[in-house]
Amino acid sequence: MGDILAYYLSVFDADSMYGYRHIISLFSAVILIWMLGLSYLVFKANPKGLENRFMAILLICEGFKASWLVVDFFPSGSEYKELWSYLWFIRIEFIFFASITSVLLYFSFPVYYRVNKLKFLYKEKYQKHVWYIVPILGLLIWMLLRVQDGFRFDNAAWLVCDGTTTYPVLESWWGGITETMNSTKDAVGTCSNEFNILIVDEPQGLWVIALSQAPVSIIALLLFRSAMKDSLREKTLEKKNSLTNRSLYIGFLGKVIIGMIYTLTLVALLPLLNGGEFVTFAQNIKFQFGADATVLDRIKLFLWTTSLALPAIGIGFEALMFVHATLKDTAFGIDQNLRKTFTNTMFAGLGATLFIICSELVENFLGFGLLGGVVLGIGLFMVRKPVIGAIYGFSNYLIPSEFNQQEIEYLKLFEKSIKDGKITDNERMLLDSLTAAYGISEHRIAEIENSFLVKLSDNESE
Repeated sequence: MGDILAYYLSVFDADSMYGYRHIISLFSAVILIWMLGLSYLVFKANPKGLENRFMAILLICEGFKASWLVVDFFPSGSEYKELWSYLWFIRIEFIFFASITSVLLYFSFPVYYRVNKLKFLYKEKYQKHVWYIVPILGLLIWMLLRVQDGFRFDNAAWLVCDGTTTYPVLESWWGGITETMNSTKDAVGTCSNEFNILIVDEPQGLWVIALSQAPVSIIALLLFRSAMKDSLREKTLEKKNSLTNRSLYIGFLGKVIIGMIYTLTLVALLPLLNGGEFVTFAQNIKFQFGADATVLDRIKLFLWTTSLALPAIGIGFEALMFVHATLKDTAFGIDQNLRKTFTNTMFAGLGATLFIICSELVENFLGFGLLGGVVLGIGLFMVRKPVIGAIYGFSNYLIPSEFNQQEIEYLKLFEKSIKDGKITDNERMLLDSLTAAYGISEHRIAEIENSFLVKLSDNESE
């Protein structure tokens, strides 16, 4: 526990930009969890819906793509190589499988969204199978590519400076010590600080997969734009199909813009600052720990680290629009369900984290850590309501409530009925009839009415 705490304290120094990369790692983890949760809600809203299944799979893949930096939050170094044997597998296998699969899913959009020029694909017989065939195909492609030259990681080592040597040394992890690794070690020069960092040869094929995501997203954007225009022309299509396409188009537009900024930063801006040379993960070790690191090196390190957050930001925005597009008209009360999931997850995660920390602290001071966990558990139970209330308020801020068309109609009638400050028996009977006709639950009615009364009270107080 002490070594781990020391590690995390060490990353909040000037060389590591005060934990900047670890903060981005936490942000990426939030996006990953958010995407997986949204995927579950998309599927749960309509398990038999073919579009929902398609979107659920795509959201999972996009979540994995956003999680590239999540594993960097864990302690790193040769002393943790057993842990990193698992973390490295998660980082590479999940992310590149998801990247390949998401490309295939992008090209499958005309199967689920009508594009007149590709209308032969917009058929239910294809929709029934594409959502699960594409992930299987993506997995097979990745299993084939991962063993090929240009896609395979053959060599890995730890670049170590323990403060007792003048220059860093390379400790082989698997494979051998390559010329690139030795060049990085020489570029670092005299140790300016203690560090223990992983260095690998970076296959060009994997860079192609990573950098191809934004250009391929443009194709998906064009497909959505065509689907949106075609649906507006077709009078036989329901209005909500037009809304769905428009919402997805907005989601992809935001993602493409952010993705292109990410790509241009890597292929244009950073090479421009780096003498025309493409910047790699290995070069950033020199930017961070080099004995003769310049202000320009620190700027490049900052730009590089910041760019790593851009895919997660773009995917997070895409997810919100996907959920809006897919569920707005089909998932009754999705925002309430999402808030409950968010609230319970936050409280459970907070409780588990504090339980472990408190147990370890009491173990170090008193010798019996379980007591600390029990005391903390009782304390959390006592303050559960105010904590849940705070989290609920925060989640309500992040995910504002939205009424569907039936609920809006009920709200309009309720607003008219309560204009004089009370609801008569006849008005209540009319409201109850509307409730039964629309199939709105009593719990949801209470939320709708309470929401209106709170807003009314706030307006009067102003």
